[in-house]
Amino acid sequence: MFQSSLIEALTRKKEFVYIEDSGLRRILRFHDLVFLGLGSMLGMGVYIMAGELATKVGPAMILSFLFAGVACTLAALCYAEFAGRTPGTGSAYAYCYITVGEFVAFILGWNLCLEFVIGTACLARGMSAYIDSMFGGSIANWEKEHFGMDVKFLSSYPDFLSFVIMIVFSAIVSIGVKESTMINNTFVVINMVTIIMLVITGIVHVNLSNWSLDGTESPFAGNGGFMPFGFSSVMEGAATCFYAYTGFDTVATTGGEAKNPQKTIPFALIVSISLAVLVYGSISATFTLMWPYFDQNLKNGSPYPYILENLGLTNMKWAVTIGALAAVTGCTLSSVFGMARIVYSIAEDGLLFRPMSVINRITKTPVNATIATGLLTAFLSVIFSTEQLIDMTSLGTLMAYTMVAICVLLLRYEDKDMETVYLLKMKQEYNSSLRKIFNTPITYKEPNELTSMTVKCATYTVVLVSALLGSIFAFGIDKLMASEPMILLCTAALALMMIIALAVIARQPKSKAELKFKVKPVPYLPALSMFINIYLMLKLNVMTWIRFGVWLILGLLVYFIYGMHHSKERKNHEGIPQREAKKS
Repeated sequence: MFQSSLIEALTRKKEFVYIEDSGLRRILRFHDLVFLGLGSMLGMGVYIMAGELATKVGPAMILSFLFAGVACTLAALCYAEFAGRTPGTGSAYAYCYITVGEFVAFILGWNLCLEFVIGTACLARGMSAYIDSMFGGSIANWEKEHFGMDVKFLSSYPDFLSFVIMIVFSAIVSIGVKESTMINNTFVVINMVTIIMLVITGIVHVNLSNWSLDGTESPFAGNGGFMPFGFSSVMEGAATCFYAYTGFDTVATTGGEAKNPQKTIPFALIVSISLAVLVYGSISATFTLMWPYFDQNLKNGSPYPYILENLGLTNMKWAVTIGALAAVTGCTLSSVFGMARIVYSIAEDGLLFRPMSVINRITKTPVNATIATGLLTAFLSVIFSTEQLIDMTSLGTLMAYTMVAICVLLLRYEDKDMETVYLLKMKQEYNSSLRKIFNTPITYKEPNELTSMTVKCATYTVVLVSALLGSIFAFGIDKLMASEPMILLCTAALALMMIIALAVIARQPKSKAELKFKVKPVPYLPALSMFINIYLMLKLNVMTWIRFGVWLILGLLVYFIYGMHHSKERKNHEGIPQREAKKS
């Protein structure tokens, strides 16, 4: 009895009701959403991460950015379908809740919280570094001298400036959507102008010999050439710089404030991610062509001012510093905006603490959620370094995107009112032979309980095979390249299993539900997205997995101790009267 009630609680679904007046202002237009996405993505990746990646990957970092861009584009396509189906605030989380179930939705939402909280902390830390670089690093030196920390898994010093930055930005976002969006759009324009200037400067100062160094120029130059640290470093770089693109899902959290969200959100996602891939490809190419990859002066966390000063472009250095501050400012604003909305959405459903769902009467924004997440983010930005924060963000995001791809794949082969196995037997249409798996000849033209179960089993097989194949490519690539018989045999067998599982899914009848945007081709694109995401997760270091594990355990405690018992859907299912949510 307890087991069945627990399963029912974990799988209960939220009824979707589109509310035009949700209490939030619907004022965001298509260009606002595109600017919000660009503001979230084009900050840290351009002005700080490019320098760190260059020293670890070399000129081949362009491949890291492009590979991560492909992975994010696939995830964005899946996200676009999510946003088109259920245009509510916290779209991916809300859609998962409506179509898959409460527990999976909470885990997805909890991972999105990790992405936004840690990612925003990283941005605050990066902004602090650029401000500090304008004062010659004196702020960081003072903090190291008076408050130095010698703890392996923490930063070497507490960054108090990043704490102040987070408090200020939380206050700005609390003021109102229109005001914070106007500020964000202004900073995005400044950022784009700065990026164009950097690309043109890079083209003018191109030195092709920087891509063919022999490795003797510095002990940090590796083996020289285009890929001085090997192909493995390129993939590790892709896993790390995946963070640079993660801001696009901020757009998906704005369903409650976007005009015509089912149409504008999917296309804003695609446009913003496409522009970001173009920018990062251009920046990463010109960055290592105009200056040697091993000489980036990362002590102050701001490589561009150092490079431009060495090229004799002092005026350009200050222009870029101001542009970088504008970029990271816009990025931080967008991230704080999305962070508060996903927490508000989960709290509104009763799975997080109820005060987080309060909407201020004057500003029409979730002030409590903004302040609480801002304080948590500020604390994390003080104690963790930029590199540690980037890795944690990448893992949580990759996990969330994998869950999104799985959900898209499962739900494309389901309908709301499907025929049950019992009804199929009554109609003598139930086929228990092996042929039912491939639906050959075509017996079922519409999804039913049997075809849905077949798709679920095949999808879980794809996930398992992706994990095993990803492990081979992540840890056994040298043996695979050396053509070791056992590795080759295992790879071939797993590849065959993947092909069969995808063939089984492809033979099942698809849902005929009309959507504003559909991922194509299904099941191949979501499956490819899953495989790439899992592979990139496996390329992250062990400490990152440990930190993520702690976050996940904390989330499970929150759900089982609080969320499961205060869920709105639990009260709806059990007929428990609910108190109307109050506005402050």
